[in-house]
Amino acid sequence: MPVATISGAVSGLDTASIINSLVAVQTNQQTLLRQQQSAVQQRSDAYAALTTSLGSLSSMASDLSKTSSWVGATATSSSTNVSVTASGLQSAALTFDVTAVASAHTLVSADSLASTSAQAASGPLTLTRSDGTTASIGVGSGSLADVISGINSAGVGLGAAAVQTGPGTYRLQIASTATGSASAFTLAGLDGFGSMNVLTTGADATLHLGGTSSAAYDVTSATNTFSTLVPGLNFTVSKPETGVTVASTVDGGAVADKVNALVTTANNILSSISAKTAYDAANKTAGPLSGDSSVRSLQQNILSIVSSAGAAGVDVTRDGALTFNRQKFLDAFQADPAKVASAFGVKSSFTAAAGVSATSATVSSSLPSSRPGTYAVQVDTAPVRESWQIDPGGADLSGSTLQLTRGSASVSYAVPTGQSLADTAAAFNAVASGAKFGVTARVVGSALQFDADKAGASSAFTATLDGTAGAQLAEGTDVKGSIDGQAAVGVGGVLSLPSGTGGAVGLSVAVTTSPDDVAATGGAIGSITYSPGLAQRLVTLVNLATDTRTGSLSTATSGAAAQIKRYQESIDAWDTRLSTYRASLTTQFTAMETALSALKTQASAISSLVGSSSTSSSTGTTTSSSTG
Repeated sequence: MPVATISGAVSGLDTASIINSLVAVQTNQQTLLRQQQSAVQQRSDAYAALTTSLGSLSSMASDLSKTSSWVGATATSSSTNVSVTASGLQSAALTFDVTAVASAHTLVSADSLASTSAQAASGPLTLTRSDGTTASIGVGSGSLADVISGINSAGVGLGAAAVQTGPGTYRLQIASTATGSASAFTLAGLDGFGSMNVLTTGADATLHLGGTSSAAYDVTSATNTFSTLVPGLNFTVSKPETGVTVASTVDGGAVADKVNALVTTANNILSSISAKTAYDAANKTAGPLSGDSSVRSLQQNILSIVSSAGAAGVDVTRDGALTFNRQKFLDAFQADPAKVASAFGVKSSFTAAAGVSATSATVSSSLPSSRPGTYAVQVDTAPVRESWQIDPGGADLSGSTLQLTRGSASVSYAVPTGQSLADTAAAFNAVASGAKFGVTARVVGSALQFDADKAGASSAFTATLDGTAGAQLAEGTDVKGSIDGQAAVGVGGVLSLPSGTGGAVGLSVAVTTSPDDVAATGGAIGSITYSPGLAQRLVTLVNLATDTRTGSLSTATSGAAAQIKRYQESIDAWDTRLSTYRASLTTQFTAMETALSALKTQASAISSLVGSSSTSSSTGTTTSSSTG
């Protein structure tokens, strides 16, 4: 239990101040540690701020590097009834008449029911689509409410509602959720109504091009949107109209805004690095990153990338800053938008080996680890699309059912009576397209051939006619091979090198080749040349600097954090040491005061004793004298 003391109560010394002064001398070392820790903390904060800024730069650069998604054109329409958007980097124009808009097939009951609980069906409904396929729809108790619920929850592309036309009068209305002529359907089993009448016939949107010219033609779409008619133009019609013109013109304004933002962000980073690595000789103060060569190197690399990229409108000044000349960029973009785009994104070219005739390759994607260079592409197994054939041997397919199956997914088509093979192929393709099955049918001789849209094992399927398997012509096969002499991962027609050594690591190469070309070259089909542009190179630079395992900034940040922790441990140790030292001094001074107090008490006692003795002696002498 601590002993309460009064500073210098006996000695008269201010022992509390003396103790504080002695402890303060020892505290100087801890103060120095705190100052050193503060300096490291400032450096750590500077690293964190720089990492955040680089993240913003990388995000902007990554967006610019995806040149396929650049909005490099503006779109116009001569009609308020036709909305249009532009994509890509080219100009285009088209004039047409809108002769019909798309509509959804809709049925309405000829009769009405008194309530939604009235009986509308006695059993499941049978849906028959325009392509001949059928589906069964459960309707619960068969009441109007259950019929509506069953149709809406069946997932067959129909929507139903009870339309109240008057008090106690409900008619059933059923519409396809899709538009177009293919949205036509019939629905059997609604015996609670006399009949179902066609309210709206499903129809395609139709454009007429060429006016009265003998070369005039029509274009149809199941929806009111036309997205593939003219590359770079996507437009939607809303009502019939004549003489509509839609157009797109090359316009680099939106891209220029992004480039300007990128340059501004890069300049802020360069300026921040200069400020934080500077030394003020006059005030003899250094920035938190003074002497950090890795940060200085990062600054120089940004300048080097920009100066060597040849990106239109972007330059480096003598004082180490970036400039953006918007007009220069727009002029270059107007003259050759594809060239401007390649200076920012990714450029690749393929040099085919001698003896190949059906081979091509292009870089489909890259990672920050990828480096510019030319790399050999070896294909050991060519990518193959799955292919099947159904050969009826000249027989009529009327009443037969074609079915294609891939895993748990399948698509089927019931062939109507008298339908030709060509019409069967076209009808089946419409069904397969709607189901996004990825297979196309075509007539080859007297047979139907089904080909996967993409190469690879994942696109494999089986084809049957009334449950009997057809003939497999080709098995879906993934490409196998290497890039830069290193085994690559093959998926479909794409070879990827996710790991390894050298600059090709991170490249994905889309390959189109044939078994004949592979055999003719022994698989050495050619070489791919990869060259990243300004934006892609900045993304790579930032990712290398901030990589959580090997990045220079990440390493420096973790090193600073470790230093801060060590300093804190030393500071905490000094807290304990100083507390112990103060306690020791307090104990010593308390002991001194106690000793002085004891001495003072003894002195007082001796003094009292001496005084008493002197008094007794004086008294004795006086008595003797009196007696004598």
